[in-house]
Amino acid sequence: MTFKAQIEPSVLQMGQPFTVTVNDAPQWSNKTITVQIESSDDIEPLTAVMSFTMEVGADGTGSWHHASGFEIERECVVFVSAAGTTPSPSDLASPQSPLAPEFTHPEFVSLTALNSPSTASDRVAGLYLDLQKRREARYGQPLGTPGQGTPFRAAVLVEGLLITQPIQTTHGTVHPQALDVYDGDVRDIINASLEKLGWPGRVNDEAWDQRLHRQDFALFEFPNIWASDESEADSLAMAETDRLVLTLAYLRYAAPRPILIALESFTPQQIRFRSLRAVYTGNLLGGWMGGESSRELLRVGGALATSPKVELYVNLYLEARREKQEDSRYFKLWAVLETIAINEIAAGAKVLLDNGTQWPNGGTTSQAAPRVFELVRSAGLPGRQWPDAGDLYDFVRSVYGRRNATAHYGRFVPADPAQQTQTQWYPWAIRTLSAESGHPGWLWELDNVVHEIIGSQIAKIATVL
Repeated sequence: MTFKAQIEPSVLQMGQPFTVTVNDAPQWSNKTITVQIESSDDIEPLTAVMSFTMEVGADGTGSWHHASGFEIERECVVFVSAAGTTPSPSDLASPQSPLAPEFTHPEFVSLTALNSPSTASDRVAGLYLDLQKRREARYGQPLGTPGQGTPFRAAVLVEGLLITQPIQTTHGTVHPQALDVYDGDVRDIINASLEKLGWPGRVNDEAWDQRLHRQDFALFEFPNIWASDESEADSLAMAETDRLVLTLAYLRYAAPRPILIALESFTPQQIRFRSLRAVYTGNLLGGWMGGESSRELLRVGGALATSPKVELYVNLYLEARREKQEDSRYFKLWAVLETIAINEIAAGAKVLLDNGTQWPNGGTTSQAAPRVFELVRSAGLPGRQWPDAGDLYDFVRSVYGRRNATAHYGRFVPADPAQQTQTQWYPWAIRTLSAESGHPGWLWELDNVVHEIIGSQIAKIATVL
């Protein structure tokens, strides 16, 4: 069972009226059908454009006129992709969702050119092929410079991202999950833990299969990478992965996380796997000195329960520590300090440096950097060795410079001429790229300062036990 359909005229402009005709469809005589129109351009091979209902006469033909035309600006071809009737429910009185039409594809696809004034009515098929070639040229472009180095290919497994169909990208393809996955490890952990506690209950395999079913995995494929070695190929693949993760996090309302990369070389042919799961970065020291204390748990937990503001500070700090991208981590850690400073340091006060001079250009606590400086100084943190043998002023100006680079340019790029012109913060930001020998570094110091400042806020309200 099939039919014929066409959109006329065969060459259209956006907004131009058109008519859809269906014929050779005796199976739909004297019925109302739903018709679908799709498009194909140099970006997407198929895109749903519209659907509408049409009355089919006794002779198996029908037509539908659209006076306002298509609202598509891009050059493409449009066509009737399917049509069908809605089946009658067996029991009209039963409450149920409307049934989907039973679609049939046309015997021949009749193409219409849209927004292609140079295409003649007898050359629409040629436009379709040209759009296909342009689409192929747009996607699957190599990472790196072809011919320089050796070829590689990479596949990155990402969790926390549900993809239902392949998506072509500039340098490869995002593939949906290829296999049903169950979080069996979670079940094993809870069962082993319950056994250790002496509890008789266990997670039932069959009952929990559905609850432990995972559909939020995707694969990023980069089939054409040119690099001097594995390290460069890995870096190229991960840089593109990071861009895709951010893009799809926004588009899919998701929080994707790359968890593994498979990198294959061709000369010689070998494959290497690298786990991307975040390694543990917390305290390795156990016992009460490492935070494993009922007393501390009650003290800190009580403070968080008492003060929504302190709870917010810890939440922001947690989010910053989870951040893997260095510039974003600078930005988020600074945001914790600035948030606390806004609540703790009164605005409009003069700020004096350790040598007794005022903050340059008359800076006061109404400004971000002087306010944070005053917060850290007033907290009375124990004696510190600041990076590059500087002092607190140097430290605050430097990490604030790095924060500004991220806020205004997305990340700090020392060689960027536009950033080099930012004389208020660039000379400070560039200091964060080096540290005195033996010092863990600027970001490490910033993390510790934030932790201790939050600790001082907890100490103000915590009950002594």
